[in-house]
Amino acid sequence: MVSAVLNLENGHSELDELLQPEPLSQGQTPESRVIVCGSSWNRYLAFDQKLGQDRSSPRLYFLEGDLEIVTTSTEHERLRELIGDFLGDYFLENRINAFQRGQATLRHSSQEVAAEPDKSWCIGQEHEFPDLVLEIALTSGGIDKLEIYRLFKIPEVWIWRRNRLEVFVLEAAGHYVSSRKSRLLPELDISLVEKCAAMPNWTQARLAFRAGLKRA
Repeated sequence: MVSAVLNLENGHSELDELLQPEPLSQGQTPESRVIVCGSSWNRYLAFDQKLGQDRSSPRLYFLEGDLEIVTTSTEHERLRELIGDFLGDYFLENRINAFQRGQATLRHSSQEVAAEPDKSWCIGQEHEFPDLVLEIALTSGGIDKLEIYRLFKIPEVWIWRRNRLEVFVLEAAGHYVSSRKSRLLPELDISLVEKCAAMPNWTQARLAFRAGLKRA
């Protein structure tokens, strides 16, 4: 089936069947991940081109010959957009000039590595690659995202996992260390982001986050 999916012999129906996720314990549907090992860089590029550039899903990651195919879900998208909204509020409140790059594909042909982060931003001024990326991980497994972003030298990576926001900061030695504070946004209360992201109501979550910013 994987071969059929990669060659798109049957359109997207085979892909949808293969990536059908199972519900979480709360009844929510997570994203789903499939990893195809032993793929070439050129085959990844051809697969990406066949899927089309204007798609919202699936998203692709490539590292060391492994191709990860990710489909998202309603809960995944809710968290992605909500945390993005929180950051937009924070940037505005603190008069920070930030450039949204969204899910723009990152590629490094010389190292044969690629990613499509959930959200990404350049802080202060635009660069070839973002300063900050966000990944929503409702399921475990998949390609090592930190290794991918290390090769791009992304200064900071945020991963939402197990109802927490994990912050990873790139050290001068070239590896990531876990932190409870953002180096790029040191005044941001990570626990406030976690608390508000857990609220199911979008309006309630945004108002609570803005109120928390003003108190800070």
